[in-house]
Amino acid sequence: MRKLFKAVVALAAVVLVSASLTHMLRPDSGHSRSIPVTETAAVSSLGFADSWLWFLSPDDVNRQLDLMVDTGVRSARIMMPWAGIEPNPGEWNWGQADLIVNAANARGIAVVALLNSTPGWATGGGPAIAAPPAAAEAYGAFAGAMASHFAGRIAAYELWNEQNAVQFWAGPQGPQPDRFADLLKAAYPAIKAADPNATVVAGGLSPTINFFSVTMNPVTYVERMYAAGAKGFFDALAFHPYLFTNNAASRFSTGQANSPRGLYNALRQQMAANGDGGKQIWATEFGEATSKVDEATQAERIRDFIVTWRTLDGAGPAFIYTTRDRATGSPNPQDNYGVYRTDWTPKPAADVMRSLA
Repeated sequence: MRKLFKAVVALAAVVLVSASLTHMLRPDSGHSRSIPVTETAAVSSLGFADSWLWFLSPDDVNRQLDLMVDTGVRSARIMMPWAGIEPNPGEWNWGQADLIVNAANARGIAVVALLNSTPGWATGGGPAIAAPPAAAEAYGAFAGAMASHFAGRIAAYELWNEQNAVQFWAGPQGPQPDRFADLLKAAYPAIKAADPNATVVAGGLSPTINFFSVTMNPVTYVERMYAAGAKGFFDALAFHPYLFTNNAASRFSTGQANSPRGLYNALRQQMAANGDGGKQIWATEFGEATSKVDEATQAERIRDFIVTWRTLDGAGPAFIYTTRDRATGSPNPQDNYGVYRTDWTPKPAADVMRSLA
């Protein structure tokens, strides 16, 4: 019930925050910086999921990427918000995206670009950032432009984020697997036409339950996604196996009924039933906030997840959310998922990742 309450509160806040987020997503043109460009590396088995890079200064982008390298990590799933890159139709602002991708490539870090955050002009009247695009074709055009601009520099594209929850698919109807399938059908061929070597990943699903029009169980979602014709329009499926519990004994490895591990198994079955048993599931986010548990527990849960994930049939790369706290000590969990503190010092989880990278 705690999760459901949070989901409802988040829905109520969507409209209030969309305007400020739209402003934040607009990159400063002064952030352009000349960095040697090298062709991207392949996605490795362990990476960081880091959505906050978009909001950092050039110096802090480089410093944060250096933290990844120091941790032994050579892959990063990075938000590339549509609203920041194409704030108005046909108006392209590549400054911050180029800065991040070039800096990652220069360090041998393979980039997985998360394409989400609808600009206001493309929502058809819904809240900017959180609402899905009104026309799948517009999203497909954006994805194709990204792949054309970054061909050979971005290794993979993840299409949307937690689309089975209203926080990231805002609207009165809630999650819509059929409309998401339309996004895949529009974006997949556009990306492949521009960069045939890029991997296309269907957006990371939240480990939630069917609850009216607020959230949809990821297994139900994938079943309906396939029914809407999604097969053939993604190379891998993404899942976010967060534990969402303060229970000190909680582990990803326990595999209890309806747990993230149990949902993983059911997702594999759903993919196999639709002829996609040979495709991987990528964990594009997993983490634990140190405002909910202590740093030692965070480290242990991350270790347990990585070690267990690597034993699962069909498991692809895993990305730990996230590199560095936004505000260490804040009561807001979203500020404390980092394996490094805001002052750049490591938590025990950084040593865990380094030992397993």
